[in-house]
Amino acid sequence: MKRILTLLMCGVVSMASAQQNEIVLKGKQLYGDMRARHIGPALMSGRVIDLEGHPTNDRILYVGSAGGGVWKSANGGASFQPIFDDHAQSIGKVKLDPKDPDNTIWVGTGEIWTRNSVSVGDGLYKSSDGGVNWEKKGFENSERIASIEIHPENTNTMYVGVLGALWNDNEERGVFKSEDGGETWDNILYIDGTTGCSDVIMDPNNPDILYASMWEFRRTGWSFNSGGNNSALYKSTDAGKTWNKIHNGFPEGKLGRIAIAVAPSNSNILYSVLETEDEKKRGLYKSLDAGQNWELLNSDFGLVVRPFYFSRIVVDPQNPDVVAKGGLFGSISRDGGKTFRNLGFMHADIHDFYFDKKNSDRMYVGTDGGAYRSLDGGTSMERVANLPISQFYQISLDNEEPYNVYGGLQDNGSWYGPSSSPGGVEARDWNVVGVGDGFRVLRHPTKKILYSEMQGAANVWRYDMERLSTKTVQPLQVKGYDKLRFNWNAPMAISEKQPDRFYMGSQYLHRSEDMGATWEIISPDLTTNDKSKQNQSESGGLSVDNSGAENHCTIFTIAESPLNEDVIWVGTDDGNIQVTKDGGKSWSNVTTNLTGVPANTWVYHIEASVHGEGTAYAVLEGHTSGDKNPYTLKTTDYGQTWKSIVTDDIYGFARNIQEDYENEDLLFLGTEFGLYITIDGGKNWSRFENNMPPVAVHFIDLHKKTNDLVLGTHGRGVIIIDDISPLRQLTQEALAADVHFFETAPAIISEQSTFGGTASEMEFVGGNKSNDA
Repeated sequence: MKRILTLLMCGVVSMASAQQNEIVLKGKQLYGDMRARHIGPALMSGRVIDLEGHPTNDRILYVGSAGGGVWKSANGGASFQPIFDDHAQSIGKVKLDPKDPDNTIWVGTGEIWTRNSVSVGDGLYKSSDGGVNWEKKGFENSERIASIEIHPENTNTMYVGVLGALWNDNEERGVFKSEDGGETWDNILYIDGTTGCSDVIMDPNNPDILYASMWEFRRTGWSFNSGGNNSALYKSTDAGKTWNKIHNGFPEGKLGRIAIAVAPSNSNILYSVLETEDEKKRGLYKSLDAGQNWELLNSDFGLVVRPFYFSRIVVDPQNPDVVAKGGLFGSISRDGGKTFRNLGFMHADIHDFYFDKKNSDRMYVGTDGGAYRSLDGGTSMERVANLPISQFYQISLDNEEPYNVYGGLQDNGSWYGPSSSPGGVEARDWNVVGVGDGFRVLRHPTKKILYSEMQGAANVWRYDMERLSTKTVQPLQVKGYDKLRFNWNAPMAISEKQPDRFYMGSQYLHRSEDMGATWEIISPDLTTNDKSKQNQSESGGLSVDNSGAENHCTIFTIAESPLNEDVIWVGTDDGNIQVTKDGGKSWSNVTTNLTGVPANTWVYHIEASVHGEGTAYAVLEGHTSGDKNPYTLKTTDYGQTWKSIVTDDIYGFARNIQEDYENEDLLFLGTEFGLYITIDGGKNWSRFENNMPPVAVHFIDLHKKTNDLVLGTHGRGVIIIDDISPLRQLTQEALAADVHFFETAPAIISEQSTFGGTASEMEFVGGNKSNDA
């Protein structure tokens, strides 16, 4: 039962004076008290890249995440708080000053486990007040910082290992040294524009001894190459003045990514895992003489799998025979590397470890599903329950009250949960509706049915939410057509006019009129069909890695016009924009009409407008070719002409756009570094910063009833900005007026049950929409 109280509301905007020129507001002036709220989830957390502990206070621990920033725990990892919310959220390394660990913290941005979906960083940061304030200390073009080492006695002497750009050559990579506390830097080990520093390690007992693993690598939108003649392991004994390869005992031929670790209690003992040209020579190598000689000790699959993604070795600070290695399930040895066993049950894909310096039975592990801690040396693992760093690829909404948010997560399946819940949105409120890497989840407009998918459309499920039953409904191979090519993030769409109509894209557009039971192909190959970009079986370099993540020449976005079901837009990952005005009988390739966009730039999203049948927005994204500029264009004539609506206000490449359903000039743009909003059709943009970090926004949806803007972020879960309708009224006339009274909807006071709040203080609980009038 609800009691509805209607209150007469008015908001007032007062302007000092109206100018003759157009009035432009930015930031707080524009957004006022509008604030984002975060609903998680943390039940399915996100990828943890780096773990760093305090040298003397075992209650303090830091987590560096793939896309959700830096988090600090002051209670031994039981709970965490974010401390880096004003800066790039993709983290490579966190390091504490050894002489001032309470105050001086260094953060290198840019994830270093170089999968296809990684976010990017923008430099090195320093805090001198325990993480309250941060200052950038260079490396703006580094993209990915892998290591930070600080001299234990003279902390002005520092070393930074820069992995560098993933998708293109760049000069800012290798090993850098500073002797003035990070004010200036010298590149003391540089190979070339394709080879970066995967690790730089300081001997804990002699700070003049350094080890550096250099890695030659390159990723494109359709391939990955790990390894080459320039990959090598180097050692310096004179604080980086000179370097020598230490390969005695390594096999001949090319090397790939090299993991390296020094035993803190005996720095003559080194461990290294090699990616080698000869598959039989891959494995764990050990040196007992500080790298002069190496011996292949163990070639277990768990040690050598996917070296680009798992290249971290950590040695127990007290016992040089206890070694942990990242991998699918994580491996630990207690006999100096001779034998390994898996760690206790936790999320797969293990990236980092941290042993308590005084009690190594107490350890922490970073995974694709968040952080875990153990009190028994890794035999049993406990998940940290309040790290809401989940990584959404796509989200969608339904019309329930409160409405639900649906979406797919990186390596965490597909889920849905309520936008609000009694006591807040808790872990128990989320429901799993898919496995694998989750991508799109779409609710049927009129039935209790949804569609979800896993990577590459290997499975697409039609899920009956009442009967809890599933049926696989993905399009299958059709005789007479080329082998179907589905993107790793395969597109799905539902018709607004015909609720049972369901679209999917391979290189063809597939349409079903019966919720996926049967399919027809309604297009020719809409991609460039470039055969040179279809050799995925050879991708990976020294270690072939054909996961489907590099599938290319595929459809990536589908948009049916909400005004005319026969108008359908398709965008491809190899740069084509195609449109049909007759339901797929004929197609027009309008790509050549784009202006200011390099050829073959990925078409990431097309938004078919409610304001005109021939109106659409296209967001193109070129970072997979090294182009980090934003490209967003608008057409009003079915793609015959396009106009860019991007300005210099926007920082970072863009992935998604959402138009307002009432005011055509109000647009929302999701970028690699946060959310941007324009109220004048793209003439001016302003980043939304009210409780909104500069996290990668992969998808945006606008709820038509509540006017809530819902963001699927790749690092901070679901973020909601409640009721954006006041922004619709910010016209030049309203801004120029001395006083403007906003039209406001009636406030509703709900008498729904407040039963809830079952989560402990160590669990993340998402905030509810405010009930204030």
